[in-house]
Amino acid sequence: MSQRQTGRKLPTEPLRRLMRRARERLGGDRRPLEITLVGDEEIRALNRRYLGRDRATNVISFDSPEPDRLGEIIVNVDHAAREAEAAQESVLYLVGFYAIHGLLHLAGYDHERSGPDEAARMERAQQEMQDLLDELSGSGKSR
Repeated sequence: MSQRQTGRKLPTEPLRRLMRRARERLGGDRRPLEITLVGDEEIRALNRRYLGRDRATNVISFDSPEPDRLGEIIVNVDHAAREAEAAQESVLYLVGFYAIHGLLHLAGYDHERSGPDEAARMERAQQEMQDLLDELSGSGKSR
């Protein structure tokens, strides 16, 4: 896990535990997974370059071209920080939520291109992971 965002640095061990548990719940794929924490500027550049969307977003995931690697999840910490106050949650919680969302994409779930049934299936899968985020919860406090 790498942190390339400016300013706020987050503890990585709780995120590592979260992703280990989420991967186990999805069937235990043990291929290496890279998680990178970035800010608005970097994720906007990636979104523009690879997805043709000239805006910052909360998370992007990329399948690996190498069969022995799962892929990469890139999470926008700036976005999480902005949303944390409104959600009355910690930044770490939202980063974890976005990371799980990215992991679901790597596991084959989709909510953008496959229609409403697949979007609902992904939403259910995300809900089923909600309990894993308890450790990251800010108990209503933005950190």
